[in-house]
Amino acid sequence: WAEIEESLISSDLGAKNAAEIIEIAKKSKGDELDAAITSALKSWLCNSNRELAVSRDRPTTIMIVGVNGTGKTTSTAKLVSYLKAENKSVILAAADTFRAAAVEQLATWGSRLGAEVITGPSNGDPASVSFDAAIKAKSENIDYLIIDTAGRLHTKSGLMDELGKVRRVVEKVLPVDE
Repeated sequence: WAEIEESLISSDLGAKNAAEIIEIAKKSKGDELDAAITSALKSWLCNSNRELAVSRDRPTTIMIVGVNGTGKTTSTAKLVSYLKAENKSVILAAADTFRAAAVEQLATWGSRLGAEVITGPSNGDPASVSFDAAIKAKSENIDYLIIDTAGRLHTKSGLMDELGKVRRVVEKVLPVDE
């Protein structure tokens, strides 16, 4: 149980929630375990409206952020596919300038989905790439600007500060909606 609890905590669930899940698991019968844990997790989720933001008079800006390896770029591609199916125009900003294959991966998705990808030099400034993309999205009256950022842990303050910089720089041109 201690190993499972440690795994839940390291997965960013938090000590209190991990302990609660462990207690639920200990009290549940084998065939009811999945349903009990799923029910507990769902009870913690927000019931707020999660419709995608939309701006009628300017590009809607979305920053994709999250922990390393959680599927941000793949989720970005799914979002682009959805928006394109809704006949929306999309520009992507390849702001993951640190991972060697990140720009290439996003460019491949952009090509497949018919979305332009704004890039910069390898190991360049992600805020600069995002700023260039915001300028282009605004000048071309694009419906959505999606900024795909590098993965990071919330415990790494320098990396978190960089996300703040990306947002501040983009917001000189467009507000970040999501």
